[in-house]
Amino acid sequence: MMQPGHTFARKLLPLFGVVLAVLSALTAFAPAALADDVLENTPVVRRALQYRAGRQELGVIFNATLGDPYTRNLLPGVRYDYHPLEWLSVGGDFMYGIPVNTAASDQIASKVRVLNSNFIMEQSSISYMATAHVQAAPLVGKFVAFGSLPIQFDLHATLSFGIAGLAGDTSIAAVQKNFSIAPGIGGGFRLFFSNSVALSVDLADVYLKRTLAVTRFGQAPDPVYASNLLFSAGLSFFLPPNLKRAD
Repeated sequence: MMQPGHTFARKLLPLFGVVLAVLSALTAFAPAALADDVLENTPVVRRALQYRAGRQELGVIFNATLGDPYTRNLLPGVRYDYHPLEWLSVGGDFMYGIPVNTAASDQIASKVRVLNSNFIMEQSSISYMATAHVQAAPLVGKFVAFGSLPIQFDLHATLSFGIAGLAGDTSIAAVQKNFSIAPGIGGGFRLFFSNSVALSVDLADVYLKRTLAVTRFGQAPDPVYASNLLFSAGLSFFLPPNLKRAD
């Protein structure tokens, strides 16, 4: 009489045979399957594309001073940068100044008209600004927006030095020069929407020596160096259009 254990073993023998046959087939066809792999003989980690190194950047920028008590300065302009390294660039920009009265300045002018006073609200403004700058981008990377749009980015810091033209009414023009040295420091980010087009947003602190406005007695104080917070947004075009991979 056959033991129950022997009966169970005999039932498993056909199953073991099928498993061995499948394993043998996979082993036989494995080399052919690997040969068809499109990644065969390629490096495990591919060299990253360089969006900045060795490229020139031409851009249009729009700047505006923030927190101005009397006159806000709108500064549209152009910009050029050369990126010798992926994380380093040098360049310059030129901006033309457009003065716009703030709400505080308009309120003062309205009170003067109501009081029928001889007071004249004299102010100074930035007529132009030309600077050279060095920019370092210690953090570069990529993220996917909206689930499918890959966007390259960098976070950068900027040191600048230049000259700013100053404009002012009669009393102010008598005490301040028509230009000022303009050192600055700032930072921001850049987003690449394609190989050649990028959007940049920056915030900088630029120091200018000028007289903002006359006092309530109509006297122009001596000019002093003061902080000018500057917001900047720009659209850049990178050349050449083709990207290179890192060494």
